[in-house]
Amino acid sequence: MSDNFKDTYHIKDTSKLASPSLLVYPDMVKSNLEKIKKQIDLNQFRPHIKTVKSIELIQMQLNAGIRKFKCATLKESSLLLELGVKDILIAYPLIAYQMEQFLDMVKQNPGIKLQCVVDSISAAQSMDQFAKELEIMVPIYIDVNLGMGRTGVIIQNLEDFYDELLNLDNLDIKGFHGYDGHIRVIDLADRIKVVESYFQEFLKVLKIVEEKANEKLICVFGGSNTFPIYMTYPFVECSPGTFMLWDWGYHENLPEQSFDFAAILFTRIISKPTINHICLDLGYKSVASENPIEQRFHFPEHSNWIPKFQSEEHLVLEIPASEWEGIQVGQELYGIPYHVCPTVAWYPFYQVVEHQEVNNTWAIAGRY
Repeated sequence: MSDNFKDTYHIKDTSKLASPSLLVYPDMVKSNLEKIKKQIDLNQFRPHIKTVKSIELIQMQLNAGIRKFKCATLKESSLLLELGVKDILIAYPLIAYQMEQFLDMVKQNPGIKLQCVVDSISAAQSMDQFAKELEIMVPIYIDVNLGMGRTGVIIQNLEDFYDELLNLDNLDIKGFHGYDGHIRVIDLADRIKVVESYFQEFLKVLKIVEEKANEKLICVFGGSNTFPIYMTYPFVECSPGTFMLWDWGYHENLPEQSFDFAAILFTRIISKPTINHICLDLGYKSVASENPIEQRFHFPEHSNWIPKFQSEEHLVLEIPASEWEGIQVGQELYGIPYHVCPTVAWYPFYQVVEHQEVNNTWAIAGRY
């Protein structure tokens, strides 16, 4: 953690700034992009935009030379299309109406690589039937279950799944997609061992399938946690997403990665309800709260303050008696989200901070 947190993140005039707000620092974003470019060939890079959800932040990636992207929703894919991106992978199972919408997008954008993942034969059959009616070919990736147990085909069944997909004439198998966000091992050497234990099994299946296909298939694997591992395989496209903004969770759990914090929570003290306790306007409608309360935010300038409980619009902290008397209602605090991706989704826009001043807002895309 930098010693000059105040000089880097504090805003000179907050008189017109509502709280809570989500601040973004373009200089920090640019720094993170430069760090990524030094680590990996951009031809091997397909970042996930589910974290940033912003035209301006995606444009910064394009300006840095990134050309391939991954996303989770049709809205996110529409942002990419709006910016002229020509290689898009929707890494989420598409069913029912979302499938129809996606296929319409493919039909309306014939010059664009609009791709999706599949892990269900019945869903693939439905997609194939819709594609026939629309007279289009749909590029797909087989989603691989790398042990997370959320989506995907288990490695042992991949070959048979591939063979079944070959019967669907309007689906074009481009490769494999896998995400292993469940790997939480902090030490990188130990994390490598865990990932290699299943990735080597996948590579055996990949060899067999590529021999059947008589071509090399594309592999899109990993997130931020396994990025340092998959980047060592030149044929794997890596797709971290958090690197652009970074957060306290990855700062603690991925110590080998040194990205800058580019998204900061701005909040104020709204009450001093009892001795040694203060209340902020940082409820769980303004910061990701799927983790225990001590893993939702971090206040670098007040690391000894203890979160006691949180509700929709309130956060109560216990602070040392020596500090409580001097605390003023209205006092401002700057915090780092523990999990920035869902935190971003709570806000309609970023407050853009440059030279310690808020000079713009950047819209954050909603789900639809």
